[in-house]
Amino acid sequence: MKALTCIKIFLAIILAQFGFMNFAIAQEKEYTELKQALAFPDKVTRLNLSGMSMESLPQEISLFKNLTYLNLRNNHFKIFPEELSKLQHLKVLDVGENLFSSLPQSLSSFESLEELFIDNERNLDFEKSLEVIAAIPKLRILHLENNRELPTNFPLQKLQNVNSVFVNKSMLRYVPKEIYLMENLKFIDFQNNPIKKNHVGIYPVTYGVKIR
Repeated sequence: MKALTCIKIFLAIILAQFGFMNFAIAQEKEYTELKQALAFPDKVTRLNLSGMSMESLPQEISLFKNLTYLNLRNNHFKIFPEELSKLQHLKVLDVGENLFSSLPQSLSSFESLEELFIDNERNLDFEKSLEVIAAIPKLRILHLENNRELPTNFPLQKLQNVNSVFVNKSMLRYVPKEIYLMENLKFIDFQNNPIKKNHVGIYPVTYGVKIR
């Protein structure tokens, strides 16, 4: 009897450890299939739903309360998914290569968001959207690459908390002097823009901003 009890206890310990291992794997793994991720929705921290031709998000997205990374790149979203506002632990959000015309005010309520990809957005009104982006409290890295409609007078100085900006392939012809009004800016990427050589590298040493 005692031997049987010991065996049961041993099996219980093994199963518990196996379950713990599954939870740990779920936390580290980047899921690319929603059905698979739903097996441990509370434990999933990385979800990649890029390139799935989605026009709207499935309702189950709200179950992933602990997501820190979400990739919705290269889909067919015309309206920014309001359901994302429920994911308050997001640190990295990639919504590049979609069909947005504007960004909702709710985006500024993402209290943990540190890095935002909003590149390759040909329909987005950046002047209006910048007010929303600038209001994201912890945003540090902003990707605006390959946005050919990016206005030349883009008011970068409003991005006071951002320290890294990527605006390569955006048809900019000069280095906006407004970047030197960004108190926390450390790096900006201007690669593959038709910027005159004498406009690059004038101020970085003086202001401590690295330009590429």
